[in-house]
Amino acid sequence: MKAITLFGLVIALSSISSAHGQDTTELNGIFTSLPDAGFEQHILVSPFNAGEGKAEINGENYLAGTMSSDDKLLLENYFFWKEGSLSKAHCLSFPTQPTTLIAEIAASNGDDATAVTTSYRTASAYLDKRNAETLFPLPKYKTRQVLCVSNEGKHFPQTSASIFFYNAQVGVIPMLKQ
Repeated sequence: MKAITLFGLVIALSSISSAHGQDTTELNGIFTSLPDAGFEQHILVSPFNAGEGKAEINGENYLAGTMSSDDKLLLENYFFWKEGSLSKAHCLSFPTQPTTLIAEIAASNGDDATAVTTSYRTASAYLDKRNAETLFPLPKYKTRQVLCVSNEGKHFPQTSASIFFYNAQVGVIPMLKQ
């Protein structure tokens, strides 16, 4: 199941990059948190296909997709960063749940788990729909994780690195590419 999921993530990530016309080379590889980051993260990003793919975060498989300029602007606003801070960055978005958990959620709700976890887009749309149906829907970036790499090697606001990982539990974590 994990091998199938990882393969699907690679296909998904590849499709997002082509769909958005972005070069995702900067996003392929192994990323680790800086030693003084205060939280340990390890991310393995596989090559994308049409802007979608897969990643492994701390041993768990996730679907991933490249972020559009609108999504980057939304994240900048969420962080209260200056508009354009992410405009020249390559960024990936991941649901906060690993692929296996998304499949379990879908199956437990009587939905087709395989169809839901086919790609980042289908999984994200499913999770967004489920979130919207809750009594208190969460903002988008409470339900997503993000990995961004600066094209220009510049440090991002509030970080000490040109690469960062974000999730709602730990916030922004400076990263290194191995």
